[in-house]
Amino acid sequence: MQKITDTPFRTALYIRVSTDEQALHGLSLEAQQAALEEWARKNECKIVGTYIDSGKTARKSIKSRTELQRLLTDVEADKIDLIIFTKLDRWFRNIKDYYKVQEILESHGTNWKTIFENYDTTTANGRLHINIMLSIAQDEADRTSERIKAVFANKIAKGEGTCPNLPIGYKLVNSRIVIDEERAPIAVDLFEHYYTHHSQRAAGKAMVDAHDIHLHPYTVKRMLTNPIYKGVYHGIENFCEPLVDAARFNEIQRIIKDKNIKAYPTNYDFIFSGLFVCGTCGHKMAGNAQKRIYSGGKPGYYVCYRCNCHFSNGTCPNSRAVGEKKVEEYLLQNIMSEIDDYIYKVDCEQKKIQKPKINKAEIRRKLERLKELYVNDLIDIEMYKKDYEELNAKLSISEPAEKPVDLTPLKKFLESGILETYHTMNNEAKRIMWRGIINRLIISADNKITIEFTN
Repeated sequence: MQKITDTPFRTALYIRVSTDEQALHGLSLEAQQAALEEWARKNECKIVGTYIDSGKTARKSIKSRTELQRLLTDVEADKIDLIIFTKLDRWFRNIKDYYKVQEILESHGTNWKTIFENYDTTTANGRLHINIMLSIAQDEADRTSERIKAVFANKIAKGEGTCPNLPIGYKLVNSRIVIDEERAPIAVDLFEHYYTHHSQRAAGKAMVDAHDIHLHPYTVKRMLTNPIYKGVYHGIENFCEPLVDAARFNEIQRIIKDKNIKAYPTNYDFIFSGLFVCGTCGHKMAGNAQKRIYSGGKPGYYVCYRCNCHFSNGTCPNSRAVGEKKVEEYLLQNIMSEIDDYIYKVDCEQKKIQKPKINKAEIRRKLERLKELYVNDLIDIEMYKKDYEELNAKLSISEPAEKPVDLTPLKKFLESGILETYHTMNNEAKRIMWRGIINRLIISADNKITIEFTN
């Protein structure tokens, strides 16, 4: 890519990974982002935004790819000169959608580039090459989808379950879905309690008292709406033995619909999801987003994190909530000094436990020579005992049991300058960044934050 101006290209990073691909080497969000940021740095591009579609396949409608839509909005606002992504299949596997987007890019003078592949949109041959590659990718995706559907359809037709992770109350035995007699009472009691009290939270709390099991609110919602409990699997009636009467199950669905209960109140993307830990009970803290109207009538969210064990089942006394914005501001102001202090502390601790390396093979050889000297009457028994005890003491010294802490990721973070582009990131990119260096954020009852870094 040749620069035509001294002004750095305003560059957007686009990252996409489907749910199935997240476990594959080289396709993770983190790997893609690191490669794109490195390419932008080497080519002196100015990163103006990072757009991440997680859990989205390239074959889905472009309207369902929310970050792609946000990217196109910024293109139409003439904020972007160049879009980079790792490979063409991260961008599209659908020719029709590709040309819809390409028309928008061309009308605003925005180019795109794959950093691991070479494509040219300025020539007829280049455009033909892109058409061919997209056609192959689309055909491959179609064939894969058809094979998976055929396998699942065949298993279902034979009365076999297609997923080993069945909801509470069922299990897979010889590929058949059968009732799990040990855990079935949990599901039965959950449905009965909700039908009587019309409260998912109360039903979840009742399971703690009755069965000593803590169910996440989302798990409660999924169980209450899963038709397998009335014997329906993939739309097939009487596929397995029901745990709940069909009429009772349908009535519960009507109650849920009327109450319009949601496991999560919004589609807000929590920045610190999975990082907060309650300092009182040690359990994870859940994110909560409430819609607010701020000054000037501007809509937004108040986002906080609170102990799920307190608000779901009352087993923890910690009722305090910590605001996401306050934590974010605290980290941005203090994370560099916190990392510096942590590195200094670890270095000091590791110097204390460092012990001189002991050549045990050499010590054993000296013991053998000592023995020979004594046997040949070249030294007396007193000298033998004295030297033997000294050598044996050295031999018994153990090496440090703990492995040294790997501080490389934190040191790289200090040198990366990533906080300079923090404001351009979306919430998912921010979450990936924080998870790269932080293992846990422990919140005490008085809202003091203790940072536990990754090792």
